[in-house]
This record gives sequence, C-alpha cells and structure tokens, in this order.
Amino acid sequence: MNKTRGCFIAFIILILVAVIFILFFIQETPKTDITGTNTVVSEQDSSSEAGNSTTSLNLTIDNIHKDNSADYLFLGIDERENQDKFNGRTDAIIVYHMGSNGIDALISIPRDTKVELENHGTGKINAAYEYGGADMISEEIFKLTGIGIDKVMIVNFAGFKEIIDALGGVSITITEPLHDSKSGSDFDPGTYNFNGEQALAFARNRATSKGDFDRMDRQKYLLSEIFKQKANLSIVPKISSIIKILREETRSNFSTMDYLKIGLRLLKNKNSIKLLTLPGKTKTIDKISYVIVNDQEAKAYLNENLNKK
Repeated sequence: MNKTRGCFIAFIILILVAVIFILFFIQETPKTDITGTNTVVSEQDSSSEAGNSTTSLNLTIDNIHKDNSADYLFLGIDERENQDKFNGRTDAIIVYHMGSNGIDALISIPRDTKVELENHGTGKINAAYEYGGADMISEEIFKLTGIGIDKVMIVNFAGFKEIIDALGGVSITITEPLHDSKSGSDFDPGTYNFNGEQALAFARNRATSKGDFDRMDRQKYLLSEIFKQKANLSIVPKISSIIKILREETRSNFSTMDYLKIGLRLLKNKNSIKLLTLPGKTKTIDKISYVIVNDQEAKAYLNENLNKK
C-alpha cells in the first residue's frame, strides 16, 4: 500500500468514526438548559430497574481566562453506589489539556493542595467543588496553573467501574507490591487485565512511599493506557453502552462537539499524551496535612512541559 492510499484510508476511517460519534451523541447526550445568566445541567437518566431519577447540578464555569487551547476538567467524586448526588469532595482532579500547539497532557492537581477558598478561609482544593461548584474549583486551578477550564465532567465510583468493564478491562503493569485494605488493592508486581473493581482499587491506593503523589501517577498512567488501548475502531460497537453509562453515572456540561473533539484528538495523539503532576511538598499545618504548591513554580513547570510561551 502506498503512502497516499494509506493516508486516504486513515482519513476515511476518521470520518466514519466522527459520523458514528455524532449520530449517537445527538440522540443520547443530555441537553443543557439555560436559565437567565446561569447554565444548569438538568439530566433525565435512562430507564432502569430502579426507575427514572433526575439530578440537577450547576456546572457553570465563568471562564474569563479562555485561550486557544481546550481544557477539560475531570473530577472523581468519593461517592459510593446508589447515592448519585454528584456532590462532595473530589478524590481526583485531572485536567485534559489539548494545546493549540498540538501538545496534549493529563495534569493532576494534588487534592490536598492548600488554597484560600472564598468565604471559607484556608482549606484544601478538594473542597472547592463542594463549596462553590465547578466555577470555584476552576478558578482555583487557574490561580495555580494559569489554565482556564472550559468544561467539566463529574464521575463517581460506580461510573468509573462500569466504563472500564464496558471497555473490556484495561491491561496494566505493576512494578511494586500494592497491598492496601482501604482501597481494596491487593496486587503483586506483574501485568494484569483489570476489570472495573480492580482498576478502581489500583487508582485509589495511597499506601506507597510517596502517598498521594504515587496515587496521582497511577491515575494518569491508568487513563493514558485506556486511551492507548481503547481509542480505536474496536470501541465502535461499545459506544451505545458507554453513552448509557455516561448518562447515568456521570454529570457534565460537555456538548456533542466536545465529545467529538476529544474522540478525534485521542485517535491522533493517544500515544504522545504527557503525564504531569503539579510540583509540591507535603507539610502539616495545625495538625492538617497539606500539599504546598508555589503557583509561580507550577506555572513555570507547565509552561516548560507544554511548550507554552
């Protein structure tokens, strides 16, 4: 096969995937209702054995810091099954940065990062979403990183596990023993095909030498492997079931075009996504453990790794 023909076939495949994504998301993606100056995401869950339920969340982000990059915030809520309130403190804070210069990165924000929260004083950044919703945590992320968040998705434990299972699991290589009764992880070094329950235990383990920093590294590694292994045509037959899970077990203000943009970008850059964590040091203040992040150092670190001028 010559190079021109190969490029043409690849282009046709991308178009087919794009059309499939559009058709499914136009039919299935929840609508966004706009009332006054606030955007309120009101979603009616799909029918299930438990019956229908409605969850309304204000996921408005007043992004006055918008630039030419696309930045999607993913928040993991420490919420067990059958709650589905999508509220509380955020167990994971990850930004998917799609740079206008073609550089993509998964950026972890330490959940114990010390910040000054409006009307709440000194606290941890993982409380920002609970106190002030998507807008407050997005503003705190901007202060630390200089990155303006465009859209947000909230994922609970049940959704995380179901998505992994729907994808057929994910292959993960472990290099050190991971045994932690709190997270449920019980793995010796080796390569595993994790189901959803195992992947969640792996992602939540903090019982290693660097604690939460190791945990963030595992979360980014897990996400990057999902992208590498699953962002291909094999996902097409699974799109319908994945969308059903996204409707029921996540909340977001993503539009159809956001999903399409992310999907096509992953097909292009899935093997070159950078895995970054904001630099910081653990410090105990008034018997509370924080991660101290210097915003100037964090911005310099990101500018260097994202080739931002």
